Formats: sequence, structure tokens, C-alpha cells
Amino acid sequence: MPKNVVRPASVWATGHRSPRQQIVGRHIGATRSDTALTPAIARWIIETYTDPGEIVCDPNPGPGLVLAEAVRAGRHSLALPTQPRWESALEANLDLARLAGSAGHATLLDSIDDPRAADLPGAVDLVLTGLRHTPASDPCRVLVGLYEDLDAVADWVWPGGHVVITCRPWRRRGRLVDLPGQIHEAADAAGLVPADHCIALIAPMHGHQLRPRHSIRAGDHPEGTDLHGCRTTQPTHLDVLVFQLPPAVGHSVKGGRQ
Repeated sequence: MPKNVVRPASVWATGHRSPRQQIVGRHIGATRSDTALTPAIARWIIETYTDPGEIVCDPNPGPGLVLAEAVRAGRHSLALPTQPRWESALEANLDLARLAGSAGHATLLDSIDDPRAADLPGAVDLVLTGLRHTPASDPCRVLVGLYEDLDAVADWVWPGGHVVITCRPWRRRGRLVDLPGQIHEAADAAGLVPADHCIALIAPMHGHQLRPRHSIRAGDHPEGTDLHGCRTTQPTHLDVLVFQLPPAVGHSVKGGRQ
């Protein structure tokens, strides 16, 4: 792990409503099966690290939750192609955002070399993506995929701009994977430097006590099992890892794209 890893510094109260409740009426139901981010956490990150009119990029958009939340917040969103299973959900979520009268717009590129990227009004202000994994996922492949995503878009970010990666706790064979540490290694390989590490809650606080939610059906969250395979509670938080592009890196300067 890089020596300058930033330890968790703040906790965000983003879990008052369940992820399911946050999605109803705002995103289509299929979005619930994507656990990379919640609408509240995406919105908090977008409003923290960007201003209206700026550009938010998700290189691995899944069902388009980040893109739709950026558009709803008056930002412009940019994405590389999503997986085929998510294409219809992504389009539907963007349609809902547009119907809500949102001021932002979305650009869906066909590839990293799509010439439409040159027509953007400026460089990317925020890269925001959530790491996706299942109990059967290979950590090496997940992290290689993350590195490839970051490497593809790092040059689009303003020098000093932010790259934010979220991840939920990951248990394999009953043991917790040091996913934040491995994300730091992937980000370091892509030329990014750590800036912050926050905890975003996906469970509510009552007083000073966190109240975990339980799975509705057995098998809903197979990662939430102990060493004996017994079902436990759902994760109560996401790690939010914040990086920056060093000022000396990048092909653009503030004020225009090259």
C-alpha cells in the first residue's frame, strides 16, 4: 500500500432513507440491483466536488445513476460505454432526469477515442465511479478493471481535479478484503495522489447509534455472511476514496482543452 494513504477523516449522514426508498420515483427499479452507489451518496459527492455547469465523468456507469444525479444537479455528465445489461436502464434513468426539468446534459461516448470528447466545454472536473463486485469476483480482475477505467480518463481531468471511487465492504470466504488499500494501489499506478477518505453511511443513525438494516430475503446479499455462512446485516457504509490529479500531470490547463 502507498505510504501516503489517507485514513478515514469524516462520516457522511447519507443513510436516513434506504437505498430502495431513494430510488423510487427517481431511478427505475432495475437500478436497485446495482450496489456501487446510492443516489444520496452520489449527490453528496457531486455537490461537494463540483459546481453547477461543471463536468462529471463515470468511466464505468452501470445503470447511469451517477450520470442521472449529475444531470439533476445541473452538471454535465460524460460516460464511456456501459455493459450491455445496463444499456436500457442507463437510458431510462437519463430520460427520468430530463423529464424532471434538469439543466444538465449527458454525453455517452462510443469509445475512449470518440471525437465528441473534443467538443466538451472544458476538461472533466470530477471522475466518480463505484466499484462493483460479487462474492465470486476475482479481486485481481476487479482492480485491473478499475485501473483501466482510471487510466482511460485521467488525462481528461483538470490538473488538481478530483477522482472519487466508492466501494462497499467485501468479504470473501468470510474474511474482509482490504479493498480500500488495493484501490489506492490502482490509483497510484494511474498517477493519482490520495486527498481524502470518507465514510458514507447507508444505514440510519438514531442518536449516536448506527442501526444496520437486515436483508429482506436470504441470499439478497451473500457477502453479508459470517465464517459459518450465516446471514448477517447489510453493509452500513461505503468507503469514499478521494484522489487528485497532480498539477504537473494532465494535458490541459484550466480554461480550455487541448
